[in-house]
Amino acid sequence: MDEYRDYRDYRTSRAIVIERPHQARLRDIHLTEPRPDAYVARTLYSSISTGTDMKTYKGLQHPEQCWYPLVPGYETAGIVVAKGPEAGDGLVPGDRVMINECRQYGDVCAAWGGASEYTIKDSFTTNDTFDYMVKIPDNVTDQQAVLAYLPCVALKGIRRMTLKEGETVVVVGSGMVGSSALQILKILCPSLQVISVERNAFRRTVAAHFADIVTDPEHAENVIREATNGKMADKVIECSGNPAVPGILYRYIKDGGWGSEDEPAHIHLQGDYPEKVIMDSYHRWFVKNCTITMTCALVAGCKEQILQWMSEGKFVTDVLPVEVWPVSRCTEAFQYMEKAGDDAFKILFDWSK
Repeated sequence: MDEYRDYRDYRTSRAIVIERPHQARLRDIHLTEPRPDAYVARTLYSSISTGTDMKTYKGLQHPEQCWYPLVPGYETAGIVVAKGPEAGDGLVPGDRVMINECRQYGDVCAAWGGASEYTIKDSFTTNDTFDYMVKIPDNVTDQQAVLAYLPCVALKGIRRMTLKEGETVVVVGSGMVGSSALQILKILCPSLQVISVERNAFRRTVAAHFADIVTDPEHAENVIREATNGKMADKVIECSGNPAVPGILYRYIKDGGWGSEDEPAHIHLQGDYPEKVIMDSYHRWFVKNCTITMTCALVAGCKEQILQWMSEGKFVTDVLPVEVWPVSRCTEAFQYMEKAGDDAFKILFDWSK
């Protein structure tokens, strides 16, 4: 039983390992030797990120970021099973937690290392800026806690923007990050008009739960123009990860920035782009005077905020088309995700099966 083991006894673990592009399997790996400040957590549920993890599975990550074999993942929830004498008083064995990244393993690369049954979280394996574990509220389930990570990514990006009552915000892409952005925008500023632009019909049905208007890219420009009486969007959040999209976003935004009191449009890039982003003809951008920002990952406090919203019933996951697979079928799950593409929304792994 885990509760009777010393923190130093955790030397190996089952993990999902991508051995090389297009080849994933469940096997044993070596963990790093736990330091005295270590917590040890056991994963109950994890997930495949349809963006980062599938990019890794397909061999699209840059070699300076990771190499094979590797453990993917960062969406994990589980339970603390041991702690070292210098681990602090924040958590105790038995606490349910968001586990998330592990940056170091003994014999494989971490990219970004969430998909292992046991995780060493100490000063060697964990970036305390945002990798730290967070306790899950009693009324939030383990599966919900897995789904809490990518909303944190969306929240970090949205915090780059100054939202104003009655503005129109366009969110491009309705995967987990995009659909989370739709929810968060309405939580933070309910009077916003939020428009979802999504190319995939299945994902448009997800967006319809949260957005005021849902459209496809072919009709987006006209839909935004009609919804804003010709003004166009005040802000755009790009969450598709499609490198062809950022270069044409000027089509969606308002004119502005010509005077000191004339606030320009704001475009925030939230996608993880596997290829070069090509901008459309410069003069089409130049006259927009817009602000362009970007963010990666999350910041401290985001996990706590999303979990609080889940606990209060403000951020919902029950309408999301989530599939739960036994972790023993991880090879099939990655193959299925690659074949299904955007027609698969999210797979969670049950580590008890």
